[in-house]
Amino acid sequence: MGKKMRIKGDLDDIGALLEIISILKDVSTNRFFAFSQQKMEFSKFLELFLLFFDRLEAMDTACPLVRNGNPGTDIIVITSDAGFMSQLNGRVCSAALREYQASKTPRVICVGAKGAAKLVAMDMKVEKVFSSADETSRYDTALKIRDYTVERIMSGAAGRAVCIYTWPKSFNILKPRVVKLLPAAELIGGDDEETAMPTAQKRKIRKQKDLILESSLDGIMKNLSDIWVASRLYEILTETKLAEAASQAQQLESAVESLGSEKKAMVVSFKKAGKDEINKAMREVFSSSSVIKAKRR
Repeated sequence: MGKKMRIKGDLDDIGALLEIISILKDVSTNRFFAFSQQKMEFSKFLELFLLFFDRLEAMDTACPLVRNGNPGTDIIVITSDAGFMSQLNGRVCSAALREYQASKTPRVICVGAKGAAKLVAMDMKVEKVFSSADETSRYDTALKIRDYTVERIMSGAAGRAVCIYTWPKSFNILKPRVVKLLPAAELIGGDDEETAMPTAQKRKIRKQKDLILESSLDGIMKNLSDIWVASRLYEILTETKLAEAASQAQQLESAVESLGSEKKAMVVSFKKAGKDEINKAMREVFSSSSVIKAKRR
């Protein structure tokens, strides 16, 4: 087989692969915008929890869900087991490493087996691994993580819980985000981006301190924290699905650009090989003509 035919075969393979990847990229892009339209906003609902939690700041209570001195920190890391997720998992695991090193007694809880393996490779001890959530299991996964996390704080195994995931700020901007889940005393103290609450709203909340409890604070906090953590985790898992679609589209776009450049270079090589074969054929013709003329003489 000549060089031109070999290059032609490789060129056809790249063309077919480029077409497949382009289709996958378009599917991921469409998924992102479809998920964006379906996304449920919990911000107004969760603000009511922050209002109540902040009112507990001045109260004398030993409820570990409100405040405690346990230095143990549960770091919940949301990763993905989907394809083309190396960049997404890498960013969120790097953010988890920074939080891990900053905590006195950190314990890692990971969603996603691939992310858990990456965390272990980065010398972090993974306490618990949950299966990666899909479209139908997001709520069940949120409840499982909630039950595990709240139980650890109530039993004294941990003092606080934070969640790290990839926040899709836009289609092109994906950034790791650290969200405080418990105890309640730390929630209002987070920065504006973490709580998605304007500073003016926080000041308004802090001014409203009058509170009369008709039931046990421990019982109230146990029920409210279950709803708070489950809702927050469900929102985070929903945003992770957006981040997955955007990350897949971005990586596939890079692959399309890379293959496109390779295809252009191969087209040039194909044309050059064709010219070389024509030149070779012409040289053979001229050589044959010269030999024939020499014999006739």
